[in-house]
Amino acid sequence: MNRKIGVQLIILSLAILLTANIIPNIVQSAPPITQNTIIVDISGKGNFTNISDAIKNAEITDIILIRKGIYNEHDLLINKKIEIIGEDPDNTIINCSGNNAFTLASSYVDISNIQIINTGEFAITILTDSIGCTITNCIINTINPGIAIDIRTSYVTISDCNLIGVHNSRQGVKIHGSNNIVRNCNMQDFANGVLIILNSNNNEIINCNIINNENAVDIRANSNFNVVTGCNINSNLLSIRIWQNSNNNLVYLNNFQKNDLDAIDESNNSWNNQTKGNYWDRYRGVDANGDGIGDTPYVISDGKVDRFPIISIIIPDIVTSPNNVEIITSKSDNTPTFTWESSIYSKGIKGYYVKIDNDPETFIGNETTWTTTEPQLDGVHKFYVRAESVDEKTSTYSILTFIIDTSIIDSDGDGWSDTEEQQYGTDPNNPDNYPLDTDNDHIPDSVDIDDDNDGYSDEMELSYATDAKNPNSYPLDTDKDGIPNNDSPDGKFIGDEDDDNDGLSDSIETELGSSTTNAQDVLNIYIVGKQYYLVDLNQDSIFDIIYNPISKLTTAVEKQNEVYLLDINGDNQWDYIYNTQDKSISQYSEELQLTPVIWLILISIILLILFIALYYNRIKIKKLIKKPQIKKPLKTTISEEKDTLERVVKTKTLLQHIQQDVEVYIEKLHEIEEQFITPTVEEKKEISTLVEKPSKIEDISEIETKVDQILSKSQKKK
Repeated sequence: MNRKIGVQLIILSLAILLTANIIPNIVQSAPPITQNTIIVDISGKGNFTNISDAIKNAEITDIILIRKGIYNEHDLLINKKIEIIGEDPDNTIINCSGNNAFTLASSYVDISNIQIINTGEFAITILTDSIGCTITNCIINTINPGIAIDIRTSYVTISDCNLIGVHNSRQGVKIHGSNNIVRNCNMQDFANGVLIILNSNNNEIINCNIINNENAVDIRANSNFNVVTGCNINSNLLSIRIWQNSNNNLVYLNNFQKNDLDAIDESNNSWNNQTKGNYWDRYRGVDANGDGIGDTPYVISDGKVDRFPIISIIIPDIVTSPNNVEIITSKSDNTPTFTWESSIYSKGIKGYYVKIDNDPETFIGNETTWTTTEPQLDGVHKFYVRAESVDEKTSTYSILTFIIDTSIIDSDGDGWSDTEEQQYGTDPNNPDNYPLDTDNDHIPDSVDIDDDNDGYSDEMELSYATDAKNPNSYPLDTDKDGIPNNDSPDGKFIGDEDDDNDGLSDSIETELGSSTTNAQDVLNIYIVGKQYYLVDLNQDSIFDIIYNPISKLTTAVEKQNEVYLLDINGDNQWDYIYNTQDKSISQYSEELQLTPVIWLILISIILLILFIALYYNRIKIKKLIKKPQIKKPLKTTISEEKDTLERVVKTKTLLQHIQQDVEVYIEKLHEIEEQFITPTVEEKKEISTLVEKPSKIEDISEIETKVDQILSKSQKKK
């Protein structure tokens, strides 16, 4: 036995040694991950002139670099791990023309330095299971009532973004997921700056400016353990609302100023971190010991309090990241120079650490400009800068992606290569002499077909007599689809046939009586695979008719609370029900529809039942009361006989009253049944039986039971 064990140990040792020698070889032989850079340039000087083609041709880990210009593109699906980088968010613009911009259907997609305008339902949506994505340094302007960034997953980071809505936009950031971070972002003019909803936990809103929204932050529907900290929450109708069973959320070290309502907390949450709370501009408490914390709690709502309100506006206890990082040298300069704005910290900034790509960090002291001494290779690079405080706290990195291309010779450093300046007739040695480029898209006006990059060609603007050099001057175009509403005066351009892009042509809307410039007065729906339109004729936000685009038939609709009843064939019978809440369509059923009058009758019947039941039970209780046993005489007197006779008469009268009440009740029940219910044969027999006069008091209980059964059956039918 011992010999067998020894042999087994020797074999096991050899196996372990062999495995240890094999594993390093396997790891070392793994091929490196390639990463290519794809250039998108609208002027034709890159690999592609549009973003969609670049995405289709990209491989996993590739970088798509988008150069300056306005790209009229939308519905861009990203289903692979790639990085999309704009050259400059102020001038690298995606015009969605009322549609969606990006849908992220892959994990670890990164988008940065891009401006998105004229969005539809959302600018960027990140689908379920697409974890680890980042959106950095982007500008999103939602002129339509939609969502800027829609997060439906986890571990997403949104940072340094500027999100701008209009009065009817929905959310700046909507989160339906967990462990997401929104940091250093601005959100203004939304219904909700941030909405966290439906079991979304452990999300963080950090160092954001949330201004002029209906609600700054809305946390609802079982969303727990979320954190809001370091934010400036100003001039909102309501600052923060936490409700619908959302608990253990933490709100601290924020500035609440000029909000119509400070906060509403309908659950169990914390408004301080056990030592510090928030600054409230309405707080009127005192700080007797001068520690910066109010001596009395600040009442928020319904007994919820901030136990440690802060007396003065908060200068963050965290070190803010450097802002507005820029490269100020030419792409041809392989020793680039960078600048940035100073970080902020209550105790002061000691200095900054900088690096390029994966090089070691360099501490440069408290300077906000730095030039690398190491020449950089041609290609795409990343510049990193972070701040360190006097007490050795550090900020997160601010990151700038930049390009080095030494093949470009720019003798005067004006951003235009010598070749380009010679081509366009300017002096390559004079930094003040370069091609005229109104929109800064690096396409000179002399060859640019849209000098101001407003989406309307110079030729079109000439025909419509608008200013081709002014991006705020362009032909009237309600739906922003690039086609003006009207024909041009000189007849060169045909106007848009659907000015508001709601699916119905202007001619049809004019015929129906709806507005040709209001996209909200028409709703496109499908019933059994066929297209229909709900149309609001008088602009009161209530649909009046349903229109069939095939048959040209208009038929009736009727709004009842949150649903519309639809008659699609014009036979004056309801066919379908459209639910405005979940957008569902169901078949209409010719069953009992409870109107207020019917409810009133039913309530009256119920009250009558209760009255009869109480009346009957009172008699029953009297019967159950035990009277003292008195030994009766053998013979009854005349007075006793008279008393007994009176009791019999009273009992008979009482029974007659009860019987009359029951008969009235049965008659009412018949009226309801005949008007709204078609009884079965069995139910008719039951009802006939109930009409018969009861022979004894116990029959009343039986009648009540039968009535309940009939009502239950009618309820099920409904």
